[in-house]
Amino acid sequence: MIEQTDKFLRNLVTKKQMPQSMLDRLRPSRTESELPHLYYNPKDHKLGEPLRPIVSGMKSPLSKIASFLDRLIRPLFDKHTPYALSNSIIFLKHLKQFKTTSETNLYTFDITDLYTMIPQKEAVLAICEFLGRHGYRKVQGLTINTIKEMFMHILENSYFVLQLPGLKPKFYRQIKGGAMGSACTQVLADIYVRKWENEFVQQQQQQGELYLRFRDDVFLTTRLPQEQIKFFLSEINKKGPNLTITWEGGQTVDYLDVTTTIEIPNFRTKVFRKLATQPYVLPFHSSHPIHIKRNIPYAAALRATRICSHLEDLRNELEKIRITLLLNKYPPRFIDKHIGRFFQDVTEQRTSELLLRERHQTYRERTLEPEGNKKRRKKDRVW
Repeated sequence: MIEQTDKFLRNLVTKKQMPQSMLDRLRPSRTESELPHLYYNPKDHKLGEPLRPIVSGMKSPLSKIASFLDRLIRPLFDKHTPYALSNSIIFLKHLKQFKTTSETNLYTFDITDLYTMIPQKEAVLAICEFLGRHGYRKVQGLTINTIKEMFMHILENSYFVLQLPGLKPKFYRQIKGGAMGSACTQVLADIYVRKWENEFVQQQQQQGELYLRFRDDVFLTTRLPQEQIKFFLSEINKKGPNLTITWEGGQTVDYLDVTTTIEIPNFRTKVFRKLATQPYVLPFHSSHPIHIKRNIPYAAALRATRICSHLEDLRNELEKIRITLLLNKYPPRFIDKHIGRFFQDVTEQRTSELLLRERHQTYRERTLEPEGNKKRRKKDRVW
């Protein structure tokens, strides 16, 4: 793999498809490169604890090229895909701008085993079409054809080793999908799904409905009758022979770490926890630096305030946070101090009562702002 990859990159330079300086950054190390290995992580948040296959390729001869392609294509995908989410804060901002009606229903669907099921050639072709459609003849000096060759080199040389206890190692090449662990698999899947979902996205936008996606999880609103949306989702399921979706819907759905319920004219949101979630955080008596422990109650209170749109839900969530921290041996005074530190930073008061009473929505808005607005917020005091 080292020799093949080095030869591939040198050929790109020889054919003037890539500058020499890029070769120096992307060529694999002959002394540090290792063959990727397969291991499994249990999905302990799901019933039966199924396994997630991970190909560890941090020292793979292909890792530098994969990381480079992700840095090259990811900003373009984000720029031209406004419905793609990067975190739950962006999700909450979309919800805030949407007005619900008595006919609004919610649906979520999950694309099963997305990363290991995408067809390789079709996924690379989708990236080429995406770049061409948005007018990119070159990206950072590389033509679409060169980018295509780099993606195909990674996929066609996706070798890994599996060694089980007491057995000899076995060597494999992945022939479908991308390696879970490769830096470019995410953007490859994102753009393939972008092409697959395009028709549905356009329909949602024309009807003034939401369509939001975080990786392989989709959230949408609709005023269509239930039977009609079920038929449409079943048709989507047939559209991509390699992709299968599972879906659920109703007046309340769980998406990312948010439980969303329809209320008119705005959504009601609160923190969502999976059924298998246990009340564990970093134990107070662990050997970690104290600043990490200080930030755990602070960050939990911040998350609760961002997500909970109603005071009652926020109060309940703060109580759950306190119980979880107490179970992990955090002293009560320590908990109150650092949850209080969060409230003081947000409200610029020494009490949480302003946030937990009449000015709840005002202060919640502040938690949804970028971190860079802290200085501006200090000038906007409420006396």
